[in-house]
Amino acid sequence: MLRSLVFIFLVFTLSACATVPKSYKETTLDNMYPILTNAQYDTLASLSSDTAIADFVDKFWLRRDSIAGLERGDLEAEYQRRVEYANLHFPDRPGWGRSDRKRIYLLYGPPGFIERQDYTEDPLGALSTMKAWEIWCYMTPAGKTSLPTYADDVFPGQMKFIFADMTGNGFYMLLYSSEDVGDIDVRLFKGQ
Repeated sequence: MLRSLVFIFLVFTLSACATVPKSYKETTLDNMYPILTNAQYDTLASLSSDTAIADFVDKFWLRRDSIAGLERGDLEAEYQRRVEYANLHFPDRPGWGRSDRKRIYLLYGPPGFIERQDYTEDPLGALSTMKAWEIWCYMTPAGKTSLPTYADDVFPGQMKFIFADMTGNGFYMLLYSSEDVGDIDVRLFKGQ
C-alpha cells in the first residue's frame, strides 16, 4: 500500500513538473510582448487561429518596415535574431518566457558592455542578498545596434540596467533602470 502511494505521489509530482510545449499563440505573445502596445497585445491575445495570428504578425511587421523606410522583413529579421539569442541566453521561470533581461535585450539589442559579478552575497536591504548581478550599459542607444525606440529622440546618451539573481538559480530580475520604468513598457514601435 505504501509503495502504491509513493508511486502515485512520484507520478503526480513528475507530471506536474513536466513542461508542456507552448502553442504558436503563446510563443508569439511571449516573443512580441515588449514591442506591442496594450491594444495590439489584446488583439493578438484574442485571436484563435494560427492563420489569424500569422496574418496579424505579418501586417505588424509590414507596417513597421514601411514606417521605418526599410526593406520588407528587415526589422522582423533583426528582431527574430534577438528573440533567438534572448531565448537561449536569458531564461526565466520554466514555461514563462518573459524574463527582464530578455525584454531589455529585445527592445535595445546587445548592450555596449556588461559588468558581471557571479557568486556574491551582496546585501540588498536588511533581509535579502544578491547571489549575482549584471549591469548592462548602452552607450549610444540611437546607434545602429538598436531598433528605433522612444529613447532615440528623448535620451540619446547612455542607458543603464541593473539585474540581480536573488536566489542563485540563474533567473535575473530588473532592479534598476536609468529609464523611467513606465517608459520601458511604452513599447517599441507605437502605432496601430
